[in-house]
Amino acid sequence: MPNTGPAGGLTLVTLTTNNLREHPEPPLTGQTSGVLQRNVQVLFGATPADDVRVISQGKATCLTPIHDPGRVDVTVKNLDDNGDPIVGEEATKASAYTFQRPNLTVESDFTRVIRTLLREMKRQILPEVSITVHTDYDEDTGDFLNTPKVASLPALILNGPDVAENRFFSVNQNTQVTLPDGTVQLRRGPYTVDLEFDLIGAADLTKQLFDLSAATTLFFHRNKFLVMDRDPADASLGTVRYEMDFIPEGEPDSTTRRGESNIRSFSGTVLIRGFDLEDLAGVTDDAVVGLSKEMPTVPELEDANQLNPGLPVGKSPGSC
Repeated sequence: MPNTGPAGGLTLVTLTTNNLREHPEPPLTGQTSGVLQRNVQVLFGATPADDVRVISQGKATCLTPIHDPGRVDVTVKNLDDNGDPIVGEEATKASAYTFQRPNLTVESDFTRVIRTLLREMKRQILPEVSITVHTDYDEDTGDFLNTPKVASLPALILNGPDVAENRFFSVNQNTQVTLPDGTVQLRRGPYTVDLEFDLIGAADLTKQLFDLSAATTLFFHRNKFLVMDRDPADASLGTVRYEMDFIPEGEPDSTTRRGESNIRSFSGTVLIRGFDLEDLAGVTDDAVVGLSKEMPTVPELEDANQLNPGLPVGKSPGSC
């Protein structure tokens, strides 16, 4: 469980079997090496899995390796103290797991945040807002004459986005999430990025351009954050918001060329900061790398002072 996952690997898989070789109990006294010996090996096809952990004689977890798309056999082997397979202690399930490429027909959170930006701009500024990842080839790339052809005028056109890592909002370690049943998920730290768009406003009348420039600037001044649902299928999970900013570039300009209409335009940069690239679209809990039971909580004591965790009971530091 699960029996499918991305070809890029690193999917947490739970294996149910029997007679897995568990780790021996540590000695009551004396020192240990501090390193757990590998007692079980898991193979996906012929490729070893990563981070194999034996939970009990009938349960183990592992992270899938990188593998070509397609179905593979899953093999579990008990290992002796030297790390060699024990003869007769091996089990294989044919076609038990399927590696697959990302499903590009499923809308990802990355696409949803871009669609949310477009929807809000259309709702609050004007309906003629479009996005394009590039413009048609043009020798004079700075005049924007060909770009506005993707929409009627006046219009706003977003080019991009470019993606750059954001270290300010990034989480540099795995995070723990407690599920309703008490299970604790250990989730891989997401890759946090900024989305950067080139924004072009265009009109064929000077007054329209000035009004459009002012309306666009006010939109980003009033909307400091872009808000969207955490899960479009479950409103009870609430919303998430991303910091948003607009940086104008120069003054509104008028550009023309023989055979082209006179187009007035302004430009700037739109930034959405702190977006987390985490789960692949269509892959449930792709970022989960570990599972455990919830640690018991310490009951609260009435009429008692809470001690700082990790400090011994006794005199305060520095006291005599």
